[in-house]
Amino acid sequence: MKSILLYKRVIKFLFFAIIGFLIFITSQAINETDNWEPFNIDFDSRNHIILAYGSLLGGILAFLSILFVLYQVYEQREQIITEKQELENEKLIDLKDRLLLLTNYLKTLEKDILSHGERMEAFFNAEKENPSEMNTMYFNTNKNFERVIEMDILSNFKAFQAFYSKDEENWQKHFVDLYEITDFYNEAFKELKKKYELHIDDKVKTMKSISLDMRNLLDSNSRLVDRYMEEHGKEEYLDFPWSNLMNKYTYAHYTYINEIKEEDETPNFRHISDNLLLKLIDQAMILRKDIGYDNKGSRNIIELASTIRKEIWQVEEYSKQYAENLEEFFDDYFCFDNNNLNELISIKLKIERKIE
Repeated sequence: MKSILLYKRVIKFLFFAIIGFLIFITSQAINETDNWEPFNIDFDSRNHIILAYGSLLGGILAFLSILFVLYQVYEQREQIITEKQELENEKLIDLKDRLLLLTNYLKTLEKDILSHGERMEAFFNAEKENPSEMNTMYFNTNKNFERVIEMDILSNFKAFQAFYSKDEENWQKHFVDLYEITDFYNEAFKELKKKYELHIDDKVKTMKSISLDMRNLLDSNSRLVDRYMEEHGKEEYLDFPWSNLMNKYTYAHYTYINEIKEEDETPNFRHISDNLLLKLIDQAMILRKDIGYDNKGSRNIIELASTIRKEIWQVEEYSKQYAENLEEFFDDYFCFDNNNLNELISIKLKIERKIE
């Protein structure tokens, strides 16, 4: 581009120099004519001067025409180069905008990872502390990870190349790392959500089964007490150890249910297991040792109570194991200071510095 401008300046200089020279020789030709008047040149007496002047003028004009042609050629080349540079600038602006869009996505991804990490931490702590309760965790519904992945990878590569390659040796590694990390978190969120839904579905199913068993236990208690009432009358039916024990349990269970209803809470299976069912089983074991089971269903009731406690223990152990696995995954990939997130943030900051 600089050489074209230089050539154009040289052509302009030659043009004006020749015009000056043409004016000079024209004035000389005029001075050779005595008493010169406009449009009154003596061609006969000055024939050799006119011929020489005409020949020189023709050559000069031919040379000027060549200069005009050269000037037009360089003018066109300058225009082509200018248009090419403008096109390159437009492409560079487009690539810069693409990187700007990418950094905005990465900022959102960083927030999504950290915010979900906070929810994960709250959830697995709740699962460890209260494994028999229905603890929940929600997932973001946006598709920011997929938006990054679905961006034209070749255009993004060219954008990295345009802004990185001049002074960054590992720009290709950063580009590959960016997509590897993004792909990983995209799949990680999907896998986490899938496992969480399976865990919750299984837990809900198990807890519904436990609730049904508890209802059956209470119904069996009521039937046992009714049998004693039918056989011994309303005044004496509670004088028998097994009917008295089952009646006390039923009263204690419904008292607890009413209390949590007033407080607008859900039943705590661990409380029921430790403070209601365990007491029932301990007292039943004493009766079994002293007088044995009765013939009205006490054995089946105690076996069902033991089964319910085992089911509660199983759902708690499963919840604790799931919470421990989730905590390990959190420590590796979703806590505030983990390698993958730090690398993602580092790449984002480098891109931002490149496009400032």
